[in-house]
Amino acid sequence: MRRHHIREAVLGVIQPGDLVVVQFPMWTHLNFQAEFFDTIKGIEGVRMVALLHDIPTWMFTKGEEEYDRANDFWLNQLKKFDLLIVANEKGAHKLQEDGVHVPMIPMQFWDYFYQGPRQEKQFKKQLYYVGGRDIIDTTYRAATPLYIYDRHVEQKVLESGSVTWLGRQASDEIVSRLDGGFGVVVTENLIEKSNMNFVYYNQFNNPTKLSMYLAAGLPVIVSSKTYHASLVKAHGIGLVVDDLNEIDQIFSSMTAADYQKLVDNVKPWQEAISNGFFIQRALFAMLRALELGFSDDLIKEKSTHGLA
Repeated sequence: MRRHHIREAVLGVIQPGDLVVVQFPMWTHLNFQAEFFDTIKGIEGVRMVALLHDIPTWMFTKGEEEYDRANDFWLNQLKKFDLLIVANEKGAHKLQEDGVHVPMIPMQFWDYFYQGPRQEKQFKKQLYYVGGRDIIDTTYRAATPLYIYDRHVEQKVLESGSVTWLGRQASDEIVSRLDGGFGVVVTENLIEKSNMNFVYYNQFNNPTKLSMYLAAGLPVIVSSKTYHASLVKAHGIGLVVDDLNEIDQIFSSMTAADYQKLVDNVKPWQEAISNGFFIQRALFAMLRALELGFSDDLIKEKSTHGLA
């Protein structure tokens, strides 16, 4: 009964023929989410669009063979929608392989709305990592300083003279203070305590810390497994590094001019991400597809010779 009253209170404003955008997943009771979506779809002429933040099926698995694609709760929920705004093309093709054949539009990056102060970026041979889960171990042994913003870091991680723990701070505070170096987005050199397999999942998502670093104007470091590796390399907004222990050698040949070029390349991305460009673009593309019938923004089905 309580779930019924909540649905009525939230969804009572929806009229027949409306276009409704909802966040997916809702991170609430599974039955409530299913009933919530079914209630929307039950209104005459309503079209329902999902803005995908995460795919729980992939977050809690180590590979494609560890879940039943045909009967998976989350994948079947996604099949109810008229259109999906997904993280990126790699994640979209993975959904298609998993049997979700709903029209999809990519976000590419999450926006990070920020209009506060920023520091001029200086050439510094140092790394930053902003985490949200306890860091319990590391394989990082390089001499380059690595500064970690996180709520908890095990003592053995700090035994390396190169690692400094800065505690947990508000993300906007971090953005306002970063004055040089590189932001590490994804690395297997830091082992985090979690029941989720982010080493696998980070191939398909849009990490929020990526957007945070770019909003700060900081060049980034990503893994080659990620979707964003090709973008980072193509647009010169950072480095693609799989093992952070190689960073000393990489920095040994980097000049201040090289670093400044990366900072300059980041600036238009900083402007776009800080002002909501990517969500606006995705919503306009959604309207073009659903209201006007344009298909050029939709992700094509992956062929046998498609993208990896």
